[in-house]
Amino acid sequence: MTPVGARPQPAHRAGFWRRENGSSTVEFVLVLPLVLGLLLSSIDFGVVMLRQVFLDRAVDMAVRDVRLGRIRSTGLAEFRSSICNNVHLLPNCESTLTIDLRPVDTTTFAGLDEPVRCVDRAQEINPVLTFDPARGRQELMMIRVCVVADPFLRATGLVLGMATDASGGYAIVSRSAFANEPA
Repeated sequence: MTPVGARPQPAHRAGFWRRENGSSTVEFVLVLPLVLGLLLSSIDFGVVMLRQVFLDRAVDMAVRDVRLGRIRSTGLAEFRSSICNNVHLLPNCESTLTIDLRPVDTTTFAGLDEPVRCVDRAQEINPVLTFDPARGRQELMMIRVCVVADPFLRATGLVLGMATDASGGYAIVSRSAFANEPA
């Protein structure tokens, strides 16, 4: 029996480890970071996929304008604007977009394995690429568009380890091909 106002003495130390008070709190603390990490990574990956779909759609719409003759052979800026006006969730599209439109030699198919060149935001270098949609003869044209985008959430490790550049952005690439027909 303990006197009034005195604190009860803890039971034997072995009893402390066997108590189950707070066991659900320990499980919660151990599992919460994993669940939050999975949730945030899913959101980040979803935004990356949305950006990819929007870019593919915008490139398809711009290629349609080229095929219909709405964009002239000197209209690289017009083509870039056509893509950027139709793409969503990509801020600074005009300054981070590269377009490579070139004919494909259908006898050798040379040049298709070249890596896509993107804007290097860390050094502010824009690669010089070709844009010549109208040569007056039928050709297979290959278009590659690259946009450098920042991750939506920086806390997730950039979608399971996607490659980033020196500025922390990742490349979203869209490819398309079409037959250039003479007018």
